[in-house]
Amino acid sequence: MNIRQYDIPQTLPVNAHDRFLYPMKAIIHVVVSFDQHLDTGILQRAVRLSLDVEPVLGCRFVEKDPQPHWQRFEALDEVQWLACTSPDNQDEAIESFITDSFFHEGQQVNIGLFQTEGGDTLAVKISHTCSDAGGLIDYLKLLAGIYTRLLENPDYYPLPHTSGSRDQQHYFAALGINDPLAQFDPQASATPPNWSFPYHSREINQIHQVRRLLQNEALDRIISFAKKHNVTVTAVLLTAMFRSLFEMLESPRGEEFAIRVSIDLRHRFSSNPDQAICTLSLDFNPCITCLDEESFGETLQRASGALEELKQNNAELNTAIALEAWAKYDYSAFTQGFLQRAADSVKSNPLLSNIGVINPLHFGHCQATDVYLLTVVEIPPKFMLGVTTYGRTMTLQCTFGEPGHRREDVERFLDLMVRELSSL
Repeated sequence: MNIRQYDIPQTLPVNAHDRFLYPMKAIIHVVVSFDQHLDTGILQRAVRLSLDVEPVLGCRFVEKDPQPHWQRFEALDEVQWLACTSPDNQDEAIESFITDSFFHEGQQVNIGLFQTEGGDTLAVKISHTCSDAGGLIDYLKLLAGIYTRLLENPDYYPLPHTSGSRDQQHYFAALGINDPLAQFDPQASATPPNWSFPYHSREINQIHQVRRLLQNEALDRIISFAKKHNVTVTAVLLTAMFRSLFEMLESPRGEEFAIRVSIDLRHRFSSNPDQAICTLSLDFNPCITCLDEESFGETLQRASGALEELKQNNAELNTAIALEAWAKYDYSAFTQGFLQRAADSVKSNPLLSNIGVINPLHFGHCQATDVYLLTVVEIPPKFMLGVTTYGRTMTLQCTFGEPGHRREDVERFLDLMVRELSSL
């Protein structure tokens, strides 16, 4: 493939999130459905060009002391980035793509196109080391934009996005913090978790994913309920998650429990700064007491209040600062200590990640009929619920590994979530 040679750096610095996330080897996916067919040749070119627009996507992570770095693949055109198939069983083919590793060791992104008579399905696999869910949605928009421009002009060459920031500088700037390390408190500690989603071991030998859909009128009721009570949809989801887990785990009444809620740091920006694809999300832990005989609205009032207090106080800031401080440590020593602490943990607050509403997505004249994200596979005791809304469909989704987490537990949890949200 003839790709114009740009002045793209062959090495890139890692940021604090990159260093922290690489040892986990986590992967995020997004699945996009169409009722039409994409042009495979143009898609292949769009994928290749996207690696130059966002240079980190054409890199591998190089572990090195004291600081690792990103290194561009030497022969990008000779490496497979896209696989196109016409499977007999599309669901099985997509499941296989999701559970398989990258085509080549060290890659950050792979794309699968699954073609059937009724239309195509596009799946994107991206390393959580270089991107979070927000970055993956940005990549999806980028890929769609390049594809559309190539349909109009086959000679289209987008400029590399080498000026974009991949670190937290715009986040700190939005909060008026010039020297985050000056605020680092090495003695600060979080309240240890006192519960976790049911797990049976730390093994994740078989990867699975389970989804539940809330569509049309069911989604409308959730949105209307949130507006009526002057709360966010995330607060409604958080309330349903608290109530589902309280019932499922038979949590002791009168005790406090927390759920981790992810926050996209991009939402803190006061303007629209030049930001490249990266990970810019953290989480905080709203905590409420488990009470008996309480209505959804009563739980909502407490859960929303806890959530809003943390938002207003920038509760994620301490973690953001700590990441910057940890990035100064010797890489291998920090990684070894981090992995040991993870291995020693026996409890972990379940995580809610509401990606929010994804705007209508067009690849040329083909508009996506459905889009949903698949969460990373969490190693027990960690567990994660991901929520995506596209069109008039809200998708509740969990990716998990057996035997650590059992399908029947995940299925029951999602059924409880649907019951809570359908009762509004």
